[in-house]
Amino acid sequence: MAKRDFLGSNSQKSSRDTFNERAKYNNYAIPSHVIEDNPGLFRNFWFIENMYYGRIDRGHNFLVVKPEKLRPLGGQSNKAIFLLDFVAHAMSDFIEEYKKAISTSKIQKNDDFLSEILIEKGHQNIFTEYDKYMVKLRKSVHKVMSRNQAKVENFDDFVQFFIDHITTRKEQLPITFTGFVASKLSSPLSTGVFADISSLEYDKDINKITKFIDRPNFKFFMNNCLKHGFMIDYNIPWRLCANLGSGEMGKYMDLYEVNSDSVFEKYYDKTYTKDMQYFMDYMLKFYNRFVGLRPYIRREKIINNRGLQVHRFTEKRQRMTRETLERKYDDIYRTNLYVDLRNYESDDRYDDALVDNIKRTAIGHLNMTDGMGKALEYISHQFIGFLNDPYAYNGFMIREEAKKNNEQLSGQELQDLLNDSVTASRETIY
Repeated sequence: MAKRDFLGSNSQKSSRDTFNERAKYNNYAIPSHVIEDNPGLFRNFWFIENMYYGRIDRGHNFLVVKPEKLRPLGGQSNKAIFLLDFVAHAMSDFIEEYKKAISTSKIQKNDDFLSEILIEKGHQNIFTEYDKYMVKLRKSVHKVMSRNQAKVENFDDFVQFFIDHITTRKEQLPITFTGFVASKLSSPLSTGVFADISSLEYDKDINKITKFIDRPNFKFFMNNCLKHGFMIDYNIPWRLCANLGSGEMGKYMDLYEVNSDSVFEKYYDKTYTKDMQYFMDYMLKFYNRFVGLRPYIRREKIINNRGLQVHRFTEKRQRMTRETLERKYDDIYRTNLYVDLRNYESDDRYDDALVDNIKRTAIGHLNMTDGMGKALEYISHQFIGFLNDPYAYNGFMIREEAKKNNEQLSGQELQDLLNDSVTASRETIY
């Protein structure tokens, strides 16, 4: 096969050259007839409809893996590789198939990456990544706060300063755990359904062609993926992903009494359930650290005794205890704050009037059984995505269509249609 040149990389100086080379890879890296002959094998996980694969359920709720559903993958040198249990099972069989092919000379033995398969990366702990990110945010805020420490007398001031510093930046940054999972800072590897068989750099297109796609063993690689229910990431061909909607992966899922409909409930938690507890825990820890570094507040007092005098003194900042945090910053406080944080992370989707309405409705849920859980669920639903947002494009088009047909559409009927459109829009993903 003649050498094919794909020069796209992040190191190119010209943005036009980068765009052109990326387009070239996107259009021609894998011949169209290969894609057509292998339906469901390749998927572009950089495309918006696919980028949240494994990170959202069918209703667009963001997810995090339940740790007890992860299983180590054996025979991987000194690396501890974890995947979802049924994915690890399928991957073990995938690797064994390679060993058989080598022993019977079915494939070439001298291929750097496609002879002996070793998993370089499996599940990545997103809690660890989120913690690193929040510490980085704290350091950024602390630099500014240290120069303005007089403005931070107590916990309320600290939380407000922290949020203001982040939300007034030009660059939009996530704050909540859900916001982090939904951002580009979160890796697909956190889902437990992705695995990398190489540690090559993702941005160099030439490596994708010469070391994988154009190798003689790549055809066997494709067939082996199909046989065991894996997809190949079009942009990172050494990255495999469990095809949760395939019959082949379904056979492995059956062994663990799960299917493509129940996997999200059984194997994942919804991230919104963790958002405010995590945020308040970080604020408690960060504030008390700040108090430890800046324990005193400088005060001035004017004394009118035989002429005006300025009395300067220091006062100790009070640390925040867990008991006080839970008592003073109750469910109402957290509900209101959560709406503000999610609205910021959704690029201020709602105006002030709608934000206030969401807050009132959410607080109304607090009187129910599992009130805080119901309130968070309601808030999460309001920011779940534009497809089921009655004020966004999808809702607008449905209302316009109803007007054109002289149909009366209640708010609940509109919401039901929007919810159905969310599910329908994701049918091809899983």
